[in-house]
Amino acid sequence: MPSPDWKHLFDEAVLEQHPDKIPQRVQQACEAIHQYRLERDKSLGVEEREEIEGALKALFVLMERRGTGSK
Repeated sequence: MPSPDWKHLFDEAVLEQHPDKIPQRVQQACEAIHQYRLERDKSLGVEEREEIEGALKALFVLMERRGTGSK
């Protein structure tokens, strides 16, 4: 079974307008990223690894800001 499109799920999390839905969106994106990394394993290139790390950092910041009430 192919992993969900993590980039699409990432975009949905970042663009979510309803604060109550952000944790679920972030969770879905993180799970998709994790699944993608497991499937690709050692075939990930440097650029792709950096893109994934950047996405994970952005999701972390999104949740951090949500926790402090900042926008």
